[in-house]
Amino acid sequence: MSLAPEGLVGVLLAGGPGRRMGGGKPWRTLGGRRLIDWALAALDQACDEVVVLAADAAEMADLPRTVIADRWPGQGPLAALITAFLDTDARGVLLLAVDLPLARPALLRRLAQAQAQPRPPLALAPIGPQGWPEYLLAYYSRACLPLAQRLLAQGETRVRRLLEAVHPVTLAPEEVAALDPEGLSFLNLNYPADLAEAERRARLCGLIDTIPGGSVSN
Repeated sequence: MSLAPEGLVGVLLAGGPGRRMGGGKPWRTLGGRRLIDWALAALDQACDEVVVLAADAAEMADLPRTVIADRWPGQGPLAALITAFLDTDARGVLLLAVDLPLARPALLRRLAQAQAQPRPPLALAPIGPQGWPEYLLAYYSRACLPLAQRLLAQGETRVRRLLEAVHPVTLAPEEVAALDPEGLSFLNLNYPADLAEAERRARLCGLIDTIPGGSVSN
């Protein structure tokens, strides 16, 4: 029986062009496995329902799950988050970017529990290694939607601005470290060199050798 809170939807953002990676970021591989598959496997451990947000849904036709076309393709993650709320019945969204494919399931499950609170926060985000909340690895309540829509109408495209505006609850570095001691959740893959470094660290942690069949642990 799943422990995922009712009304929570995991949303994987996979619609960016990935130009710094040379394009096709979701399909790049880490340890022989596509980045999108790493991220989906992690989200699956925190949410009963997981959808993919893409600029072109047809490009994701091989994925065995719901793919939602971004209503404002190319307009950034804020527009994608709005699309997720408009095109699902989610009361809360657990947002993860494909840029962060090694997000630890334990951290995702902790963020997901925000939805289970009697009065869920507007947002819950972990404090990353740089000392600020990670806005692409966070929980957002549907109550954020009106503000997000206003920001988009004003020309804002960054979901970071929404997170700043709602004054999110944050997970302290000590709690984050207990859930992800190696800090793998915050490895943001933007360049080919980032892939090599992520694979090196994943191997050191035993992740690549221990998941040949596609499962993700911890």
